[in-house]
Amino acid sequence: MALEFKLPDIGEGIAEGEIVKWLVKVGDSVAEHQPVVEVMTDKATVEIPAPQAGKILELRAKEGEVVPVGKVLFVLDGAAAGAKPAPARAAAPAAPQKTIQPAPKVEPKREPAPALPRAGGPTLAFKLPDIGEGIAEGEIVKWLVKEGDVVAEHQPVVEVMTDKATVEIPAPAGGVITALRVKAGQVVPIGTVLFDLATTGAAALSAPQAAPVHAAPSAIAPGPVTPSGGGNGSAPGGAPGSGDKVRAVPSARRVARELGVDLANVPGSGRGGIVRRADVEAFATSAPASAPSTTTAPSATPSAAPARPAAAPARPSFAPVGVPAGPRETRTPFRGVRRKIAEAMSRSKTTAAHFTVVEEVDVTELVRLREAAKKLGEEQGIKVTYMPFIMKATALGLARHPELNGTLDEKAQELVRFAYVNLGIATDTPNGLIVPVIREVQHKGILQLAAELNDLAERTRAGKVRPDELSGGTFTITNAGNIGGTLATPIINFPEIAILGVHRIQKKPGVVETPQGDRIEVRQYMNLSASVDHRLADGADAARFLVTMKRLLENPGLLAL
Repeated sequence: MALEFKLPDIGEGIAEGEIVKWLVKVGDSVAEHQPVVEVMTDKATVEIPAPQAGKILELRAKEGEVVPVGKVLFVLDGAAAGAKPAPARAAAPAAPQKTIQPAPKVEPKREPAPALPRAGGPTLAFKLPDIGEGIAEGEIVKWLVKEGDVVAEHQPVVEVMTDKATVEIPAPAGGVITALRVKAGQVVPIGTVLFDLATTGAAALSAPQAAPVHAAPSAIAPGPVTPSGGGNGSAPGGAPGSGDKVRAVPSARRVARELGVDLANVPGSGRGGIVRRADVEAFATSAPASAPSTTTAPSATPSAAPARPAAAPARPSFAPVGVPAGPRETRTPFRGVRRKIAEAMSRSKTTAAHFTVVEEVDVTELVRLREAAKKLGEEQGIKVTYMPFIMKATALGLARHPELNGTLDEKAQELVRFAYVNLGIATDTPNGLIVPVIREVQHKGILQLAAELNDLAERTRAGKVRPDELSGGTFTITNAGNIGGTLATPIINFPEIAILGVHRIQKKPGVVETPQGDRIEVRQYMNLSASVDHRLADGADAARFLVTMKRLLENPGLLAL
């Protein structure tokens, strides 16, 4: 039986992919999970595997072609499952964790579908797919359904968190959830069966439990495999009521569900009419009364007229200021990003021998220079903060003191030092502390660093940072100065050797040396704190590094040298 394999939704915000290289040709026999094609997206280059053993009948896209999610990539003859795979590809199934394993969708038939030899006929055993480069496991954050629920194709079933992101796993077909195999909070490896789905075909799609708001593809929609000629694909930007699926990035779907917005009514601003998160938020803001109008009867009864929305009781006039109304305590499961941060911090503190050196820096001249640079940046549409200057000074300081710019390769028991500077910038986000990386800082000027920093910080807070931008750091900077605090002892971003803490700038009286003698005047001061792994570097190394930082930031003109 001929199966059409479509490009799956392989990551948050991914709407298309470029065909890098075909690993097979028409006529080749392939094994289940054998890589068939390399596809490059904005986030990574991944190998797409065969969903089952068979023979390649057609290749529907050319190398170099950019195709949207949902486009048929190749056609596989499932009837040829008994054929031997091509010799050149025989070793490919040995590394399934480096590929994205799509869960096939089977048209409802009485006989067992060849695409699912292990599913026991019409019941699908859905496995956790490989959802990103280097991802080996995921944590079950929350089940969005329960056993016995009827779900539509692409309806989100479970939230899964990895080291890179939290994503929603959708149903590969319409049907009934017959079993949930893992519990919320459990960490499972790629390939673990998450749930069993008894496919019911069109009946599931029309069931009342399958709310339209959940019926769209989500963060990781495994590539549906459908019999040739039985297409259920969607045209780009399906019109409301047409039956086509609306093309939207996963974050837009999530926000639409939270705000109760029908994506079919939202105009998309992305390429090809793709709906983005900002489109949903703008639609919800501009049409706040549209949602209630779809559920309110044209003629309300007199008794319903004075009804008011349910709300918490008004706070008594004598209630103490600052005491919130509501429960006296709440309990939140310790999972998700918060638990991943806890694990990373605990590992760092229990492994690296921390010590911290502090230096006070007179940044009066830096404040003046930044004001001038701020105006220059505004002319080019770039917001200039103090961080680009600190980043540049850090790169120059690490060039002079490379013993802090490195890592410990524990497996090889080798101390690695880098001749380049990739700075991790700790960023406060609604989901916790994330550390994206700006690369090759030593080669970049202040304005370029400012532009890259603004873009990266904005995308990180919006959850749009790419996985490759969260790795490869050689040294980390954490800046709480804009929030407050004059001093902290930051925890090293293990396995790096050191981290720099940047703190609040404040005015204080200071002694200034002049040819006429010392005088006291109001100056601007900031503390820098460097935490270092004492196993790999000495206190003198950290002290010398901060002395260099102090010299550069107190005389910021030196940053141009």
